[in-house]
Amino acid sequence: MKALVFYGNEDLRLADVADPKAGPGEALIRVKACGICGSDVHGYLGITGRRTPPMVMGHEFAGEVAAVGPGVADIRVGDRVAPYPVVFCGECAACRAGNMHLCLNKRALGVLDCDGAMAEYIAIPARLLFKLSANVSYDVGAMMEPLAVAMRGVNHAGDLAGKTVLVVGAGTIGLLALALVKTRHPAQVFVSDLSDARLAVAGRLGADCAVNPSKEDLAAAVRAATGGAGADVAIEAVGATPTVQQAMSCLRTGGVGVWIGNSARMVSVNMQEIVTRELRVAGSFLYTVREFGEVVGLLNEGRLDVEPVISLKAPMMEEGIALFAKLAKDPGPLIKVILNN
Repeated sequence: MKALVFYGNEDLRLADVADPKAGPGEALIRVKACGICGSDVHGYLGITGRRTPPMVMGHEFAGEVAAVGPGVADIRVGDRVAPYPVVFCGECAACRAGNMHLCLNKRALGVLDCDGAMAEYIAIPARLLFKLSANVSYDVGAMMEPLAVAMRGVNHAGDLAGKTVLVVGAGTIGLLALALVKTRHPAQVFVSDLSDARLAVAGRLGADCAVNPSKEDLAAAVRAATGGAGADVAIEAVGATPTVQQAMSCLRTGGVGVWIGNSARMVSVNMQEIVTRELRVAGSFLYTVREFGEVVGLLNEGRLDVEPVISLKAPMMEEGIALFAKLAKDPGPLIKVILNN
């Protein structure tokens, strides 16, 4: 079969690889849609070291069950599915506590040396599959993984009813966090980003106020709208010192900062501000199986619209390599790119 194979820094090729087969407890998935994640682009550039060549890229995907192996009972050929893309052991302390994303023995699809879904087919454990209803397109189904990342971050924020929420960063995760926050009945939601094009998408997703901090004082805008108090919750979805500082400076005394962004290894924050104003900080990483199921449920029930986050859909084998190069060098207004088979 054909696949996009990573051979080294900025070396992604269309290659012939062995056809996968569904083993015991596995299902063979005909990949219909696969998103290009920011971590895929960083791996392509060799920034993170989390892609070990040669390997097939891709962990945000949805498809159709083409075959099932022995011992698979609740998944059938023809089912439309999105996978939880972390193969966990189910036996370690983290798994037993329900935190499969922290499994000590996990293998993440499309990460390190574990082949992913930028291919025609992929065989994975059937226990990882969630069924998609007919109203959910494969393109939106491929958004389940980043949506689950956002869901865990929003869950860390707690009850948002009647509260003022700030989302810093209107990339894929920030925009999906915004969509999820809006389902929880906040009083108002601010979104901050340097891109007016991305802020326009935030407006389509229901942001009450979109602020470009290069043109407007973000903290002043938030405080003006809250009687000088500040935001109850600030969700940081970039992972860099300037945006972390923005998020924390906009919080009210006793407010909660949720850090989903994961770009810079080290950031600088005002420690005295956190201590003296009793701000709370929660880090958020990946997602549990339960949270992945929550986002599948929201989409299957038609309670969430994330289509505006998708900037471009393109054929995987014909245009995937060029789109990786573009996203790495000059993404322009592109947010989420979906590759189709």
